[in-house]
Amino acid sequence: MGERADRWSTIPVRRRVLGVVRTLTALDRLHDVFAVLADDFRVETRFAVAAGSEFEADLQGHLDAARMRSLPWRDATKDHVDLAISPSSNGALHELDVPVLTLPHGAGYHKLRPTDSGVANDISGLSAEQLLHDGRVVPSVLALSHRNQLELLRSSCPDAAERAVVVGDPCFARLRASLPMREQYRAEFGLDGRRLVVVSSTWGGGSLFAEWPELASSLVDELPDSRVALVLHPNVWSKHSAWQVGQWTRRARRSGLVVVPPHRGWRAALVAADTVVADHGSLALYAAALGKPLLLGAFAEPELAPGTPIAHLGTHVPRLRPVNLMSQVDGALPVPDHESLAARAFLRPAEAVARLREAVYAQLDLSPPAFPAVPEPVSPFTPSPI
Repeated sequence: MGERADRWSTIPVRRRVLGVVRTLTALDRLHDVFAVLADDFRVETRFAVAAGSEFEADLQGHLDAARMRSLPWRDATKDHVDLAISPSSNGALHELDVPVLTLPHGAGYHKLRPTDSGVANDISGLSAEQLLHDGRVVPSVLALSHRNQLELLRSSCPDAAERAVVVGDPCFARLRASLPMREQYRAEFGLDGRRLVVVSSTWGGGSLFAEWPELASSLVDELPDSRVALVLHPNVWSKHSAWQVGQWTRRARRSGLVVVPPHRGWRAALVAADTVVADHGSLALYAAALGKPLLLGAFAEPELAPGTPIAHLGTHVPRLRPVNLMSQVDGALPVPDHESLAARAFLRPAEAVARLREAVYAQLDLSPPAFPAVPEPVSPFTPSPI
């Protein structure tokens, strides 16, 4: 690999990494991933939008707002970058002429691959449909969040199994590292001793927001001594727009509902939460693994691969009913033996970031920095006034 610094560079950069952004969810996950490259002056990061997703609206605007330097897709070549990292196996990754590292954009690989008419029988992110192009395995490295996903990969796309490496989940590592700061996050929410109930929804027809869109508003009305925060999957925002989400939640926000924006805040909200109401999305598994009292407002079991940790929640977490909401929230409990569930879904936090860093630096042909790899606590979130 050649050096990246030129006549006009201030820092003698040696390698350049490309963050491949297909959706806002992918961009959100890259914040966790690129934390392992922080403070290394040898490495520079660029971003590129991989077009073609139903949920790519405003992606370039988010990159520009965050002052992230981006490249046109046509320039995502070895002349400009040394490694591409994509939190998605979709898109034209085969067009990149540099090594590609893929990893999940949620809490592991648990869902069946969505199609225009429903779901396929293979696992999203691990299917041959996504990992192969003209019979060739596209990713140089498939980063898995847990060892138990190796068998899923071997059965779904055996040709890609030899390129798999277990690196853990950098997002869960950061959530665990943030627990000692919980009171700071709660103070930023202005709770003043009140309970925080987080309502979380993934996207699509079987999600909580699809099946029970008025739930957050109902909780605001029926839990006057609590604060309620709504966390919607970024795909909801991308498909329907921030303006429309604001319209749909206007009365509830005026009554005190906090609508957490898609690009920041949900991690701090989850750490600060006293109770979580969720569905079959990744946030439900994060909440369960953290030991949060959990209820399910919806749960689309047909979208999940049987035997996965998220599927486990469907048989071990109570379903919220539309009557006596207060008593059900009051009685919510953590998932039994949640530490065992966490061990089945995630590596230990320090192990996760260390493995991820090792995998990235191996692809860059650089030795990792001398300082230890430690998970970084998430940023506090202060709700904006209505």
